[in-house]
Amino acid sequence: LTDSLTYSVTDMFVLLKGATKEQAFKIGHEIAEAVTATNPKPVKLKFEKVYLPSVLQTKKRYVGYMYENLEQKEPVFDAKGIEIVRRDGCPAVSKILERSIKLLFETRDISQVKQFVQHQCMKVLDGRASMQDLTFGKEYRGSGSYRPGACVPALELTRRMMAYDRRLEPRVGERVPYVVVYGMPGVPLIQLVRRPMEVLQDPGLRLNGTYYITKQILPPLARIFQLIGVDVFNILDFVPCWCTVGGTWNPQLTDVGLDQFFVKYLDLTLSVKEGKSPWSFWDQTVRVP
Repeated sequence: LTDSLTYSVTDMFVLLKGATKEQAFKIGHEIAEAVTATNPKPVKLKFEKVYLPSVLQTKKRYVGYMYENLEQKEPVFDAKGIEIVRRDGCPAVSKILERSIKLLFETRDISQVKQFVQHQCMKVLDGRASMQDLTFGKEYRGSGSYRPGACVPALELTRRMMAYDRRLEPRVGERVPYVVVYGMPGVPLIQLVRRPMEVLQDPGLRLNGTYYITKQILPPLARIFQLIGVDVFNILDFVPCWCTVGGTWNPQLTDVGLDQFFVKYLDLTLSVKEGKSPWSFWDQTVRVP
């Protein structure tokens, strides 16, 4: 037993515009000492660290280069609450987000960030990205823990596996890996969920680059970069300047934005090959950056 109680208040920031690292440490210690002196013992405010530079997204969600003492030469990349450290996404999201933020911190050049993100998105669209980086892993809570009609990937895949062999049910708490593939327009997302092994065994299945880019990769980037006035969806004008389907040049696909490209491409492909997956002509589509 102890007669003292330690109460920790975290995530309290003080913005020092234009201050250097040395000035920030000096002011930080002065603030801590002043607050401690105005409170009765044993209340004490502890100064912990300096972030330089940093991005404060929302409460309990921030990222920055951390210095814990003045003598520290190399900072530590520290992220709290954002997709870099969360486990509910795929590894590609955290890797691209982390590298983009580091480029911003180290170069202060948004064009380099843009070039990097463009390259990574093209890898996803071209099927050159690692499947491991695009694999989700959601926890299975047991068949009786979900409400009726729940559209949960881990549950959906478990049902499919158990229809084949009831012994394949995962343990409660086990993470079930899955990826998202292309399908016909209008198909619910839950029906596009597949086990990675299924994609490897079926050459007709392709990872849904559109979904990964527009729903997974770009939104976290947008939440960070909108704080400095950058619209990620507008700067990513990496769509090829011309395309051909079946060997015929199609000016319809010239100079379109990211979202318009996907819509126009789907419409055009469907008109060429009715009844097939919109992405069945991907191999016949020549894209020149």
